[in-house]
Amino acid sequence: MRRSQPPFLLFGLVLAIALNCLFQMALSTWVYTSGTLRAARQQGIFPTAEEGMLSLIARGYLEPQDVEIIRAGPNSFDGTSPHVWYVIACVWAERRVDGSLVGHGRGYDQPGSFFLHTKEGWVHVSEGAFPELLGALMKVYGLAGPGSARPSHEWESAPYSGCVHQDA
Repeated sequence: MRRSQPPFLLFGLVLAIALNCLFQMALSTWVYTSGTLRAARQQGIFPTAEEGMLSLIARGYLEPQDVEIIRAGPNSFDGTSPHVWYVIACVWAERRVDGSLVGHGRGYDQPGSFFLHTKEGWVHVSEGAFPELLGALMKVYGLAGPGSARPSHEWESAPYSGCVHQDA
């Protein structure tokens, strides 16, 4: 004949498992957030998201003839994540650093990338690093800078809402 376990023992075991899961989730998201931001800081900390994009362009293109930022602002339309920005530029150049041609016959590229505002400044984060999730976790752990809910370059304010070379 089996003795039944007291209900508080079963409750205690379930509670311990649930708390362990919460602890593991908090630990893993902290490690992911701090590790990703550390790697991003090693690539450069910029005073503005736009300067970060210009740095990426300088590293990615051979002798660009012209560069224009056509959008720089929060990735959230409702302003809830002012520290997560997406920047789009127009780049007129012959080749990228890897030797590939620019623009598939258009004569320009239109790169876009994410930048996160930390307390130290803006850092570049690739789309594969899940910048929206990273931005939310930055808020949770107090790692987010203030950012700005107001775009510095709005897509609609670009002369033709796209890439038009001034010399054309």
